[in-house]
Amino acid sequence: MDIKLIRNCEKINKNKITLFCFPFAGGGASVYNQWINKMQEEITVCPIQLPGREERIMEKPYMDMKMMLEDLTEQIKNVIKGKYALWGHSMGSKIAYELEKHMEKDGYQAQCLFVSGSRIPSIPEPNPIYYLSDNAFKKELGRFEGTPKEILESKELLDFFLPMLRADFTLDETYYDEVVTKLRSPIMAFGGDKDREADEEAIRRWNNYTDNTFGYEIFEGGHFYLWEHEDEVIQQISECLKRLNGGN
Repeated sequence: MDIKLIRNCEKINKNKITLFCFPFAGGGASVYNQWINKMQEEITVCPIQLPGREERIMEKPYMDMKMMLEDLTEQIKNVIKGKYALWGHSMGSKIAYELEKHMEKDGYQAQCLFVSGSRIPSIPEPNPIYYLSDNAFKKELGRFEGTPKEILESKELLDFFLPMLRADFTLDETYYDEVVTKLRSPIMAFGGDKDREADEEAIRRWNNYTDNTFGYEIFEGGHFYLWEHEDEVIQQISECLKRLNGGN
C-alpha cells in the first residue's frame, strides 16, 4: 500500500508509542518536524500529510470528512505495530476525534486523544467563511493566525494556495456532529487563554467526549499558542503517555 498520508511511518515499531499528528486548516506535516526529533527517544511521531500541500501540492485536497476518514483509517491500521495516540490542532482535533471513533468501532483504542485549540464537535462554526466569494474569502483569511503573512500579502501565492485553503475550511466548517459519542480513550485538551476560536470553557467541554480520564491545560497565547510553548506541550504529551502507560 502507498502510505502517502503518513510521514515517518517507516520508523514505527512495537516498542514505542506512535503519535499520529493532524494539521490545522491550511497546515502541512512539516509543522511537526521538530516533534519527530524532540520525541524520538520515547515516541515515534508520524505527522499526517493531507493532499494539496507541501510535496502533495498538486493533488486534489479533501473536502469530505467521510472520504478522508476512510482513507486515513485504512492506512493507519496498516502501519500500527503497537500502542498509539492521536494529536490534532484546530481542524486536526476534529479529524483525530472522528478517526478514533472509527478505530474504536474496529476494536482499537488510543492511549490518549490530544485535542488542541478546538471547540467540541457538537458546536457548529459560528462564523463560517468557506462559502464566500474568492475576494471575500481572501479578506476573511486575515483573521486566522494560521495563514502565513507572506501568502496573505502576495496575490500570486494566495491565488495558488486558494483551492487548498478553501477545501480545508470547507472540511472544517461544515463538520458538525450533534451526537456526543463518548470514546474509550482518555482525552487531554490544550488551549490558549486568548484564543478567540476556542476559549477555556470550550476546551473543558471535551470532558463530555470520553468515558475515561480527562485533563486540560491552558497556556498563554492565542489560537497558535502552540508555537510559543512547543517544548512545554511536548513535555506534557510525553508525561501523559508515560503515566497512562504505567510509567513505562
